[in-house]
Amino acid sequence: MSESFTVIFDFDGTLADTPKLVVEIYNEHADEFGVLPVKTEQIPYLRTLGYKRGMKALKIRWKILPKLILLMPKEMKKRMNEVYPYPGIVTLLEELKSSGLTVGVLTSNSAELVQTFFKSHNFPKLDFTVTEKTLFSKEKALRKLLKARGLNRDKVIYVGDEPRDIVSCNKAGIKVIGVTWGLGGKEALAITRPDIQVDTVEQLKKAILDEARKLTKL
Repeated sequence: MSESFTVIFDFDGTLADTPKLVVEIYNEHADEFGVLPVKTEQIPYLRTLGYKRGMKALKIRWKILPKLILLMPKEMKKRMNEVYPYPGIVTLLEELKSSGLTVGVLTSNSAELVQTFFKSHNFPKLDFTVTEKTLFSKEKALRKLLKARGLNRDKVIYVGDEPRDIVSCNKAGIKVIGVTWGLGGKEALAITRPDIQVDTVEQLKKAILDEARKLTKL
């Protein structure tokens, strides 16, 4: 088992400010797929519904879901120059690495897109970037990652922004920090209740280092 403290980050909505672009792309193709567009004022309410109820509210039929899933990464790849890291994120990762923590990413986005984004915005070299195509749950992907890297789940913390991140970590027995600046927002996190909830990158840094100190000689 690895004795170092490991931080696993989600990518979309946690490190990269992609939710705005996702909504824009979705709205641009809403008529094409026969779904309802998302209005800005609807977002807080939609966040409270979860994925399946949210799909129903937007009239997203199951049979068109695969087409939407295929469309999104293709369109995002074309427009990733419009996306930036959340302020302070790159510095945070540098500081965590300098503190001796193992830092990696688990994402459902494409590895090529993620690595290109990291390079474009001068991210520090991370210990791992794992891509797993998941839609509603990351539990299996988390368990697979723990096993592959020989990680002690008691010395791992996950950082994410969506309800599925929180639920998946609970099922996998991993402590989770929920960030309020992503897709889920405070509305969704209020329902799923992460172990720790933070509103700023500075709060996130403190939460991670506090947890690491409890379990290691950091």
